[in-house]
Amino acid sequence: MNLKKIITSQKKIFGLDIGSSSIKIVQLHRNETGYTVAAIGKIDIQSSNTNRSMPVNVINAIRQCVKSAHLKTKYAVCGICGPDVASRRFRFPALTEEEVMNAVLFEAEQVCPFESGQYIVDYQVIHGTPDPEQSDELETSGVLVAAMPRAISKKTNFVRSASLSCVLMDVNGLALSNCFSELEKSENPETIAILDIGSIFTNLVISGNDKLPFIRDIQHAGNEIINHISKEKTLVPQVVSNFLYGSRDDNDNDNVNQFNVDMESACTGLISGIRETLRYYEVQDGSTIEKIFVCGGFGMVDGMVDLLNNYLTPKVILWNPFDKLDFDSNIDDISAIKEHGPSLALALGLAMRTI
Repeated sequence: MNLKKIITSQKKIFGLDIGSSSIKIVQLHRNETGYTVAAIGKIDIQSSNTNRSMPVNVINAIRQCVKSAHLKTKYAVCGICGPDVASRRFRFPALTEEEVMNAVLFEAEQVCPFESGQYIVDYQVIHGTPDPEQSDELETSGVLVAAMPRAISKKTNFVRSASLSCVLMDVNGLALSNCFSELEKSENPETIAILDIGSIFTNLVISGNDKLPFIRDIQHAGNEIINHISKEKTLVPQVVSNFLYGSRDDNDNDNVNQFNVDMESACTGLISGIRETLRYYEVQDGSTIEKIFVCGGFGMVDGMVDLLNNYLTPKVILWNPFDKLDFDSNIDDISAIKEHGPSLALALGLAMRTI
């Protein structure tokens, strides 16, 4: 099975971000002036007291989100991340197209943390030439992805059960990197990081002058932070979540200040994971990361960007990719969509894949 070459360019598609707490959908049109948002939707997944009913809740939420977005197509692009997915950069001497596949498969066996023969591999050449003998190109470089079949089948089963078709399976980090490079054109190249803080995983993508994205999925994210605070304050997680997302009385300064202290303690694992990744990249590539662009649902929590700025050396900025986009006239309440834009960044990146 191939991870990327299972779609024809004739299909109208949409990006489908299946999270642990919500479903997000974005569909785009593209013309000579850029991208236009054609459809958009976000639905929370209803909680349940039993894990057995969770897939049903996810499927129902997907159906509701598709309906709310008024989609006219069933073809979805999804993304995967976490311990069942490994993304690695590769650099080979200049190779022909036929030679690259064998080199990538050998590289995957050396660097991927999965049992041999138990994963699916795909790759994208970013720098290279089909005929090294006719070029001064000194290397063939790009990104390879290895994924366990269970990671792919979990998402495709959700989509199929919702009467949709998953025509392409992307990697979250690559979709975010693609989205950023499409929208944030800069005349002065710099090394930047994109930090998508979700509920279960935090996707960290670093991009330098060589345009080879470095991807790490950190297993510290919103749910862990919320659970930490709920134990410290002996509150149910939903109460903590409501408080962090702004459902609180701003006049209650004592509680606000105490939550800020608890947030710092709860984010220790996340901040350590980010720091370790930044240091590793800077040592390996010899370049300094200048800015971190934060997105994702938990990235929008009050005080999150300020907290990261206090503990990380690069400047941390909340990134809203929808500030750079136009909207179809049939989309209502654009201001509300833009307000929640950072949480929709991954769905937007998935929607760009085959535009």
